Amino acid sequence: MNLIIILKALWIGSTMTIPGVSGGTMAIIVGIYEQLISSINGLLKNPRKNLPFIIKFLIGAGTGFILFAKLVTSLLENPTTGPIVKIFFIIIILAGIPFLYKKTGIQKLSLSHLLYVLAGALIIYLISLIPAGTFAQSSGLLGLLIQFIGGIIIAIALVLPGISVSHMLLILGIYESVMKSVYTFQWLNLIPIILGVLLGTFTTTAILEKFLNKHPDKVYLIIIGFVAASLGMLI
Repeated sequence: MNLIIILKALWIGSTMTIPGVSGGTMAIIVGIYEQLISSINGLLKNPRKNLPFIIKFLIGAGTGFILFAKLVTSLLENPTTGPIVKIFFIIIILAGIPFLYKKTGIQKLSLSHLLYVLAGALIIYLISLIPAGTFAQSSGLLGLLIQFIGGIIIAIALVLPGISVSHMLLILGIYESVMKSVYTFQWLNLIPIILGVLLGTFTTTAILEKFLNKHPDKVYLIIIGFVAASLGMLI
């Protein structure tokens, strides 16, 4: 069981290096999304119960991200392998949409249901319109602030399926610097981002779990919109 969690997290971590691919979507596809949200949100209340799962996930996801950061970057930059990698993930994401629909518990779609899907897709589309590097700042106090805010935005992308962490890094203009810091083990450069990620993750999971408990059908319909629109990014 422990090895399975780590392997699933390893897969999730490796996919987060690809712009357009959401770690949250992959977590749903491999079946640990809700447990992950619940464990993060309940960490402070019951650390003995929730911390072991989070540690296993972080070991797997961190290892996957570090090991595959250089490889994935190289494959995507190669004109031969880049399209193949993207097509592979498009197929995986498409295969996950029926599973997401099953999570809604809806037997028959109505117009109101489709509006939630469209709302989710619209959010991702608006995000995709932000030019890459819009918030880029390489040095100084403002640069550290941008990285901290970037960490919060990355956390939202981590938690919400359909929003790509790597794409957010591109928008912030720090994709290349973050990836380089990861695979060259210059992790001190990532401290402002990590602090932002921690704050953003706890805040976002707390809000999301409340909505999942009260309105799971609507939340998953919006997530389907997120995922469907994220396919456009990959294409």
